[in-house]
Amino acid sequence: MDFLQLAGRTILVMGVANRKSVAYHVAQVLREAGADMLYAVRSEARRESLKKLVGDAPIYVCDVEHQDHIDKLREDVGKDRQQLTGLVHSIAFADYSAGWQPFHATPRAAFLQAVDISCFSFIAVSNAFRDMLDPEQGSVVSISISTTRMAAENYGYMAPVKAALDSSVCFLAKSFSEFSK
Repeated sequence: MDFLQLAGRTILVMGVANRKSVAYHVAQVLREAGADMLYAVRSEARRESLKKLVGDAPIYVCDVEHQDHIDKLREDVGKDRQQLTGLVHSIAFADYSAGWQPFHATPRAAFLQAVDISCFSFIAVSNAFRDMLDPEQGSVVSISISTTRMAAENYGYMAPVKAALDSSVCFLAKSFSEFSK
């Protein structure tokens, strides 16, 4: 029984880094359910490494820090497919190159970059693809972990960033409900 009912449906997964990625395993389940998989990664180098894992599936390059890259991704996917049933956003980044610091010492630029890549990109990508999403069965999904009830020090400043992502999911769903069924 096909409980996901995804046979023949097209899904774009963003954020596969390697075989250990949550996004990779999500994509595997979707592929096994019969979905037509598309992938988007940050760089050409990542595309080359992902080819070894996903074979002939289309892999696009998109650095979500740049709106023109998001627009190009939408254009390129639109050339290959008429419609998406799903979009999986599994993108997260935090720059800890300055070393681990207490939360109050988080550099502003690093925090804002993490929000842009890990949270705002969900909104930007969803908006770019909204006219391609199946109006009746289309879904946008984000992979996240949020610790808003306690301070998980080992998660650093990503905890409030992911909390912002979780909140954005609710607001995007409400906003998209204006034109979806």
